[in-house]
Amino acid sequence: MRDSLKGILPILFFLLSGCSYMSMDNPFHNDPLTGGVNISQSGLLTVPIPPGFQVYPSHGYSRTGVTGAREGLETYRGNVDAQTAAQALFNTLKSAGWQMRLALRKGDRSLYLYQKGNERAVIAFRRQGMLTILEIWSGPALADDSGFFPAEVVDEGPDIAIQGEEYGPDNGGKDRVVETWGGGSGLEEREL
Repeated sequence: MRDSLKGILPILFFLLSGCSYMSMDNPFHNDPLTGGVNISQSGLLTVPIPPGFQVYPSHGYSRTGVTGAREGLETYRGNVDAQTAAQALFNTLKSAGWQMRLALRKGDRSLYLYQKGNERAVIAFRRQGMLTILEIWSGPALADDSGFFPAEVVDEGPDIAIQGEEYGPDNGGKDRVVETWGGGSGLEEREL
């Protein structure tokens, strides 16, 4: 056994070093857990994020809203147990003055609504393969008599999907199909 390993190891060494010499990518460096930025605190909520998550700035935004308060979205991903992270975030938010107002869970997805004064935060966890996605949406509360405000179109740069993400970034309505029922022939499709 030891003699056969002595013959295989030099061959593997030359194959892997040959890939780098020929400017070929090393097939063993494609790690799905990389690509984000290590961060210890949420910029929107100004509280620590549970360890193990990386933020993906290309999938979020932060700006000053109409009322002058900060609003936005932060997207995190990591090999973290969602329930443990949700409990840690609950404890951190509670000690920072946030109150939980809603908690929903269905399978591997959970959604939490927090309130602090006039601020609201929606925190969503979902599994994606072996990783957990954490989204934090934050913004000011609306007045009781507020009407519906359609979402603004914000140019967020090029569409960059997180590797393995089920649904990539929104492409601004291109290539969408609307299904309608009724009419003469039943199910019809039309492009918007």
